[in-house]
Amino acid sequence: MNKSLIIICLLFLGNASLAIAQDNRGSERGEVTNAEFVIRKDRILSLPTRPRNFESAPNIPQPDGLGNFSYDVRDFFFTLDPSISELKPYQKRFPSTTQALNHGLVKLGYGNYQSPLAELHINNVESDYLNFGVFLKHQGFYEGPVDKENSAEDHTNVRLSASYFAEFFEVFGKLGYDRDRYHFYGYAPGTEVTADEIQQLFHSIYGQAGIRNIEKDDPLNYELKLGARLFNDDYDAREHEINFSGKTYYLFNDETKAGVDLEAFLTSPSDITYSDINRNYVKFAPYIRYQNESFEVKAGANMVVENDVYENKGSDFHIFPSVEASYNLQEEFALYASYIGDVKRNTYYSFAMENPYLGPSDQLLNSIQNFKAEGGIKGSVEDAFTYKLGVAYGDYENMHFYGNSMNDSTRFQIVYDDTQVLNYTGSLGYSFGSQYQINASANYYHYMFEDDENVDFERGAWQKPKWEINVHNTFTPNDKWLIQAGLDMMGGIDVINFTGADNTDTLSPIIDLNAKVDYKITDRFSVFAKGNNLLNQKNERYWNYQSRVIQGVGGLTFKF
Repeated sequence: MNKSLIIICLLFLGNASLAIAQDNRGSERGEVTNAEFVIRKDRILSLPTRPRNFESAPNIPQPDGLGNFSYDVRDFFFTLDPSISELKPYQKRFPSTTQALNHGLVKLGYGNYQSPLAELHINNVESDYLNFGVFLKHQGFYEGPVDKENSAEDHTNVRLSASYFAEFFEVFGKLGYDRDRYHFYGYAPGTEVTADEIQQLFHSIYGQAGIRNIEKDDPLNYELKLGARLFNDDYDAREHEINFSGKTYYLFNDETKAGVDLEAFLTSPSDITYSDINRNYVKFAPYIRYQNESFEVKAGANMVVENDVYENKGSDFHIFPSVEASYNLQEEFALYASYIGDVKRNTYYSFAMENPYLGPSDQLLNSIQNFKAEGGIKGSVEDAFTYKLGVAYGDYENMHFYGNSMNDSTRFQIVYDDTQVLNYTGSLGYSFGSQYQINASANYYHYMFEDDENVDFERGAWQKPKWEINVHNTFTPNDKWLIQAGLDMMGGIDVINFTGADNTDTLSPIIDLNAKVDYKITDRFSVFAKGNNLLNQKNERYWNYQSRVIQGVGGLTFKF
């Protein structure tokens, strides 16, 4: 016990002395004491050289090579029956993104004036390189506004067409036949005559073949066509024609292109007063065109050779300038102007298609457009509203007019005269998406004639209107309905009858309100109804030839 007490006392005294020593050092911390440092520059530190002992690495003993190993491969055959699994592919219906194509269309209808309508379209749709089609149409009005069958008319059209598509070009052609029947019913009321005695029948057979390139984005584009037409009426008029046309242009860049248009016609007409006539017409029209975002100009020339014979003719060769330009001040407003001279080709066929009550012709002449200058403004607003306002002035030789023939007032004869024409024109268009569109146009014509003592008839713009107004509306409320309505008007038509005194007059204005409605029952069946002259007007486009009053046709359409 005494030893233990002594050890505890010694430990206590040692701790106490350690604490006192720490307190003394703590009081000296932070004080600066005097000291002396000696820096010797002449002292050199050197170490003795120790020799190194290099020993080579001992050679590692090479192990003995492994012995040859051989493996015994055994075949194991199992007599197991084959497992047969019946797999059926999952058939999923994918909706088609393309509209189904139909081979053909049939339209059948009937209306008043004993007017049947039949129309057939047939086209192939499977081939990627060959396309052909058949078109047949017949529409008749077997009773008319005057003495029923004496003013009847009917029209039949047959056309075959085909196209073959190669890699870089297309070969195309068509063959057709047109038959149009009219009657000369412009006689005085009370005249007794049968329908066969006053019948007029036009037959036209035509054909055409050509070739053209497919890629219109290529620098060089072309199209060549060769055709023929045989035409005759129910009397003595005949006209046979061979025609060739071609056009080509070269795209230098997106803004500039140059090209040339070519036309050639060899026509052989005959009638009561002439035969064995060859009317030739060749037109060569080179041009260059430049277009950018705001400016467009097309400049060229119309060079024509024709061999018509008439008094005071200067030459068979004609050359006229042809310039057209437009400048967009902004998208909604642009200025346009043109100055064009040309020779307008006329044939008995073109006259008969314009006026089917034409009688024998004494002479066939082309119309010389010495110039036609036109200018105005045009534009569009947000691609919905379009407009055009302009004025034109032209000088013409041998412009054609019609007058009731001095031999038979139910037929018309052609008269030619030199005139100047002032034309004020305007058009408006509006489109509300795909649901509604309207297009309207108006024209006013002022004809001026110079005094000429050599003219042996009273001068005037016979059978040509002084003003025209056309308004057409299309309304598509949904994919089943298509509604169209139009108003066609013209007036100021001066007329002349060469049979005697009091032979001039002005026809009443023509007002034709028309409408057409189509309703799609299914994708294949639809019904339609259309009406003309809904205001029941007794319109006369040609003197003494009253048109049909209210006339309507209804029917159905079937696609197959």
